[in-house]
Amino acid sequence: MSDRVKEAAAAKEDEIKAVARRLREFDTFGKFSDNDLQRIARAAHRISTAGPWPLILEQTPSHACYILLSGEAGVYVGQDRVAVVGPGEVIGESALLRGKLRNATVTTTGKAEVLHVERAALDGLLNEIPALRETMDATAARHAPGKAADPS
Repeated sequence: MSDRVKEAAAAKEDEIKAVARRLREFDTFGKFSDNDLQRIARAAHRISTAGPWPLILEQTPSHACYILLSGEAGVYVGQDRVAVVGPGEVIGESALLRGKLRNATVTTTGKAEVLHVERAALDGLLNEIPALRETMDATAARHAPGKAADPS
């Protein structure tokens, strides 16, 4: 393996550990082991936005969920903003778990960092990490249709 490849691999591993440390800061991930958090970080794609950016569009199929690392996001049903969510919030899990269309639009309100977790990766993680299943089920229950803040 070349030095350049080794350096790239080491940089990627450092980023995974940094993301895991960020997740550790949130109460949502308090029950997770360090290894669990690193597995989530490996499965996710980290995205940074410089301004408002739509993460989820109402009435579209669900293909991923998001974990907000920094910034905030507005949750809209139609044109009405029904909630604002902040760092540590899992967004869009409800539609994935229910297999339904998205019931809200979620847009970052400015600069933000999010983890994007594709459905296939999430399915694998849910089977491997019991704390993640518990967290997703609890979050989905809070975001169930009819609740004031449903960022799915």
